[in-house]
Amino acid sequence: MLAPNGLSRLLLLLYEGVSSPEQMSAFLTEVVRSVDAKGAVFREHTFSTARDFHVDTTDLAETVGYSEESLQVYVTHAWQNDIYLKRCLERFRAADCGVSQLLVTKHELQRLDFHADYLRPFDVGPMMWTKIVERLGYHASISIVRARKAPYFDQPELELLTTLAPHLRQALGLSRTLRGLQSANAMLAKGIEEMGIAICMVRQDGTVLRSTEGVERLFAAQDGGVSLHKGRLRVADHSEQQALDALIMGACLTGANRGLQNPVSVRSQAAGNAAVRSWTAPAGGAMLIHRKHSLRPLHVVVSPFCPGALMNEPEATALIQFSDPSAIPKSRAAVLRALCGLTPTESRLADLLLQGLEVRDAADRLGTTLETTRFHLKRILAKTGAGRQTDLMRLMLSLPGT
Repeated sequence: MLAPNGLSRLLLLLYEGVSSPEQMSAFLTEVVRSVDAKGAVFREHTFSTARDFHVDTTDLAETVGYSEESLQVYVTHAWQNDIYLKRCLERFRAADCGVSQLLVTKHELQRLDFHADYLRPFDVGPMMWTKIVERLGYHASISIVRARKAPYFDQPELELLTTLAPHLRQALGLSRTLRGLQSANAMLAKGIEEMGIAICMVRQDGTVLRSTEGVERLFAAQDGGVSLHKGRLRVADHSEQQALDALIMGACLTGANRGLQNPVSVRSQAAGNAAVRSWTAPAGGAMLIHRKHSLRPLHVVVSPFCPGALMNEPEATALIQFSDPSAIPKSRAAVLRALCGLTPTESRLADLLLQGLEVRDAADRLGTTLETTRFHLKRILAKTGAGRQTDLMRLMLSLPGT
């Protein structure tokens, strides 16, 4: 298991990477060094199970330790034969983490095209992974690899991934929120102020440093569910107040690089049904704040935060996001339609693709030809500035909605 000062440095680099993208590479580099590995990658996949299981797209969002040639070969065609990816998603989707020797035996691996075309030429050997996000038709993970002749990953390395996993989930969600909403000034303004997203920053002592107008409206509303009293967030229910204070305190400690002074227990389920237990710094979390007059509860997500290029507030140690379900459109495609001027058909197509349908299946659902549906998809990509379908999915997942 990594020493406390090493883990503290990893978490600091990770949360700095949320608002300073270059630090995410530094984080991955440090993870690779910590487990004596060769490379690491954040991977995102869309897949469908309507008929036979099929991975539709894969995207390497952030990598270290891979040559440009190996990355090009992988994203061009090798991913379609990636036995690790297929076995992980097809047989072990319920697992939180795992190691490659449980996915495929060495003898079986050496007989596969993936070994001959990719693993052997680029000296890619044992692998371990942890799941970060899984939604309908979407899976995000971090994978770490060693050279071919290196030993397999084992329990101590999986314990480190278990320690990092809750922070990876928080950081990925927060990063998507900030970057997706800041991709354009208009999107930032509409996304935060009009689409039901309200954000405030908190100092190390738990007092509010800065709030968006969306938060100020919640403070001012009689039924907003949250108010500001002497610089601190207040809610009506005593037990919910205690829970919110605990989330904020833990997130602030981690954001101030002091989280390991108050460690929390974490547990994950590895492939093969083995339990992995460890300790980590508080990662914040999510909760509901109930309101009067039969209003739906306010959704609250508390995350550790380190200032950076996107939001440079030196005193900030935690970021709190409020979402009012009554103010959020029914689908992310509806948000995208408002932000980017999609037509109703384009909005519907975006929704279907986000649900995991392939373009051909979406065409059947829409009652249009495949060629017409592809034309609509090209228009969606042009209007949103997404280079490809994977980029569109990533943008949509960063938006408020369901």
